[in-house]
Amino acid sequence: MSEFDKVGKRYVYQLGFWSAIIATILLALAGTTATAAIQPFATIIGFLVTSSFLIVMACIHCYASDERKVFSLIGLSFAIIYATLISTNYFIQLTFVNQTTYDASMFDMTNTQSMMMVLEVLGYCFMGLATLFAAPALGSTKAEKVAKWLFVVNGVLGILTPIGYVTLPIEILFIGLIGWDIIMPISTAALAYLFYQLKKGKA
Repeated sequence: MSEFDKVGKRYVYQLGFWSAIIATILLALAGTTATAAIQPFATIIGFLVTSSFLIVMACIHCYASDERKVFSLIGLSFAIIYATLISTNYFIQLTFVNQTTYDASMFDMTNTQSMMMVLEVLGYCFMGLATLFAAPALGSTKAEKVAKWLFVVNGVLGILTPIGYVTLPIEILFIGLIGWDIIMPISTAALAYLFYQLKKGKA
């Protein structure tokens, strides 16, 4: 490996570690505040999650071996769609919905029949696809195995979310939200540990 490659990898590991730490904290807060319906704090945290998750996915892509980069690239592409949909939705919630004097119920995400709730469901479906495709890009260390299988579970939940939204009572989806509250922070914590080990040259 050339000196240039070594420097590049070091930046990947450092950025991967710190973005995964931040994502873990934000995901834990997002899950807690969303489940408890603490607004607008939950929406602010959810907005911040999109950027941190996107950076983590970019670092996974840079870390992945050449033969597996196709999976991480697809995962990163889906993560970009997720981040775009969810950050747009949450920004609308924090600005237009909270500040308008007009009837904004059609755009209010707390209304489960609103168009923005549909956007929410679609966004997290793409997050699920992102983790599902990124999973094969991870290797065989203990931390990677933990993140990999949790990514797969999150992927399955993400794909089932729009199906459940159409066919099941909305209360059932909240059970999936509780699962997400547990799965995603643990997976990013495992990635933080992986990047820490790589940063120290121990992985």
